[in-house]
This record gives sequence, C-alpha cells and structure tokens, in this order.
Amino acid sequence: MVERVLEELPAIRSVLVQDRKYSHLNPTWQDVSVLESINAAMKPLADFTDVLSGEKYVTVSSVKPVLELIKDDLLSPGPDDTALTASIKERMSRVLTEKYKSPAIQVLLRKATILDPRYRGSMEEAEALDDVKQLLVQEILDIQGPEEIGEGASSESCSQAAGGNMGEPTATVPTKKKKLSDLLQNRKAHLTSQTQASLPKRVQAYTELTKFLQEDALDAACDPLMWWHDNQRKCPLMAKLAQKYMCIRATSTSSERMFSTAGNIATPERSCLKPHKVNISYRFAYDLLSNLLAIQFPIGNLVSC
Repeated sequence: MVERVLEELPAIRSVLVQDRKYSHLNPTWQDVSVLESINAAMKPLADFTDVLSGEKYVTVSSVKPVLELIKDDLLSPGPDDTALTASIKERMSRVLTEKYKSPAIQVLLRKATILDPRYRGSMEEAEALDDVKQLLVQEILDIQGPEEIGEGASSESCSQAAGGNMGEPTATVPTKKKKLSDLLQNRKAHLTSQTQASLPKRVQAYTELTKFLQEDALDAACDPLMWWHDNQRKCPLMAKLAQKYMCIRATSTSSERMFSTAGNIATPERSCLKPHKVNISYRFAYDLLSNLLAIQFPIGNLVSC
C-alpha cells in the first residue's frame, strides 16, 4: 500500500490541491521521506510473505531458510539506508528473532527442513543435525511402534501375494513366463526383507534417515510432495514423518481466509442458519473460489497435502 501511495503521489496531490477543504492533507516532503523509508525497509519482504502464505504447496520447511536470508541479508543495514529505514529493519529483525526463539518451534522447523528433500541437512550445523537426527529416529519409533517397523515390508509383500482382501473374489490372471530378472528381483527383495527384519528397530530407522540425508538435495523449484510420493517405498519410515510435518502451514493466512469467508456467509441477516448449512455454504464458497483461481492462475505441478 505504501508503494502504491508513492506511485500515485502526483495524482493525489493534483486532487487535493483543487479542493481547499482537503488541501491540508497534501503530503509534505517530510511525509514523503517517511513513506519512502518505510517502503525501502518493507518492500523486500513482500514477496516472501506472499510465498509463505500459500496453501497449495509446502511452506513450513522454508521458514528457517527464509528467516536466515531475511535477517542476514534483507534486514541488514545498507549504506544507502536512512536512519528511519535502518531503525525499522533492526526492529523487524528483533521481532522475528523473538517470535521464533522458542526451543519447541526451533526443533519443529529443523525437523521440517531436514525432511524436505530440497534442503535435507544442508541448513544445519553438524552438532545440531545429530541432535535432530536422534529426535527423528525416536519419533519414527514412537509412530511405528516396536513391531511395525520390521513387519512393514513383509506384511505388504504378503498382502500382495494373497491377492488383496480375503472377502474379495480373486480374479484368475493368466500366468506369464517369468524372466530371469524377475527371479533375481524376487530373491533380492527376499534377502533385503530378511536383513531388515534381523536389524534392531532403531538401527533400521537411523540407517534410512542417514541414506536420505546423504542423497543430493533437489532443485528449489521441485515439489517435495511429489518426491515423497515417488520415493515412499524407498523411505517408508521417513515418509510417515513427512506426512506429519509437510502439511503444516507456515502462516495463519489460510485460517484467516477461512474466518473471513465464514464471516461473509454467517451475517446477522443469516443468523437463523443451522450450523451444518453454514458449513455447506462455506465449503461451496471455498470450492468456487478455488476453481476460479485455478482457472485464472493454473498450477499444474503442485500437490496439496
């Protein structure tokens, strides 16, 4: 808004000069100087605010890298900054540091950043990375349980060999002549499942996490949700953690949009609406708005949680 006022300043002045009643509202050079200082401090952050407020892609894993970029680069005082601009940048840096200094928030952001294949462990120091790895391994054990980790691959293969649920009729599939590659692949899968079953549960989780972190990071433009969808069989334990953390929103913008839409529906004139009617109306308005945005701004390669 400040930038818009500065762009339209000639038009604003021409309108106010013609009307004596409001001529005192004409911005002075001091007012323009203050607006320019505010705009210089806040304009670089506008793009990051819009990106982190999205709903159709992963945002929580980018909070830590974005914060480091903002505090180390965008909010660092420059040689051309005025005293007011430098003061605003310093104040914003303090507010951001205070907002995210909670140990619980720091641990959550570190976990989300590590689970994002675009970053993995590249944003952490060695000591901090080891601490977060231990927390992730323990969380895998808590989610899976002591028995499920060793039995995940074998139960999946048994269900596939059984041909589905017991209650469903089995369709006769014509047998095909097996190739040598099929026989060797089955043998390899059998040996792998036996090896995994013989390992302690904590070792399995730690090994999978280590292999994940040793891989090369993806390009920043890639979609981490698509990567996890394609690699969930290779990293089944990590995939469960990714499902838990990748759906977290970096900002409360989506909730505010929801309340704003609901407030336009549940007006005083509609105070007699039943709660389920309000829910139906809100869902219809949300879907309609999403479809209109998809038509105007198509997003083909993004997958929502």
